[in-house]
Amino acid sequence: MSKNRLPLGGIRLIRRIGRVLFAVFVFAVVFNLLPLNLGSPDWGLGISNTIVSSASLALVGVALLRVSGYLQLQVHSQEAPNPKGQRLIALKKSELGIRRLALAGTISLLLLAGWQAILFAKGMELITAKGAATSSQAQEQIKAVETRIKSAPDAVIEAEWTKSQASLPPAFFKPELDAPARRKELLSSVEARSAQFRVDLNRQTSAAAWNLGRNALRICLMAIAYAWGFYGLHKL
Repeated sequence: MSKNRLPLGGIRLIRRIGRVLFAVFVFAVVFNLLPLNLGSPDWGLGISNTIVSSASLALVGVALLRVSGYLQLQVHSQEAPNPKGQRLIALKKSELGIRRLALAGTISLLLLAGWQAILFAKGMELITAKGAATSSQAQEQIKAVETRIKSAPDAVIEAEWTKSQASLPPAFFKPELDAPARRKELLSSVEARSAQFRVDLNRQTSAAAWNLGRNALRICLMAIAYAWGFYGLHKL
């Protein structure tokens, strides 16, 4: 009896560790699942990142459950040369449940990998729409400034010109310009700032798109890798 107690105690310990690891994975996912916001790509990428970041816990947990189930069958077969009865049925049922759990993990992670393409597409739509809205708002403000410059009295142009010259090094001063030339210079300055704004906005939009694509691809590859691991446990 003492020879069988140690293996059975070790098997129970392995099974408990496996259950704890899997429970920690479930808790981590559920904790970050709320509040639900299925229409938000940021929420989708966030929960996806949580799943793949903690999927190793689930994978190891299911692996330990598979090992404990296999060892239980081995111990049962050693105790009875021709194992049968309710105990064997329960062990087989438990093993089948673990294999189904591994298969469910495989399917879920593959679906998660495919979901990244949808999240990327929605994220790109939001990035593009946000960039277009920002650009449109900026263009309206720039046009308003240009209109004010064109219609402003010479005294106002003189004041704005003096203010703009005060922020420049002495080598860039242009005091010899008349009022029409100063008005034209102010308009050129506004156009230059508008062009620089468009360049900066395009750079920010490209960076946001790159980060979105990189995160989606990383999550997709990790999900596929873990799905392969779960499938291996299912076929084991």
